[in-house]
Amino acid sequence: MRQTLVAAEVYDRLQRAMASDPEGFCDLYREYLSDARLTLSHLYLASDSRNSEELRAKAHYLKSSSLVLGISAIGELCAEIEDCGERAKFAAVPRKLGKLTELLDQVQSELEQKLGPRVIPAAA
Repeated sequence: MRQTLVAAEVYDRLQRAMASDPEGFCDLYREYLSDARLTLSHLYLASDSRNSEELRAKAHYLKSSSLVLGISAIGELCAEIEDCGERAKFAAVPRKLGKLTELLDQVQSELEQKLGPRVIPAAA
């Protein structure tokens, strides 16, 4: 059985809080997915150019937004990438970014199962 990546307690709490705006609830996760994809591309660029400050800042940004929405596996991996940026240690970053890409694909699939195809960003 596949692991659930979106914490049910956070998802359910947000869904209840936005019960009067179900489209807005879906939009919240669609915007997260869109923004996460853009941030991921910035992380790849920062890694390729060995820009430790940009790597740290973008990883911190994605970590924060992921944790707010209950997506702790991405948040935890971003914390590792952020640490690589702080230490200017780039050797492990490509592998971590590959794993981050896989996790984001899995989160998108999970959200699509929960919310339907409307949650998929246009550029995804």
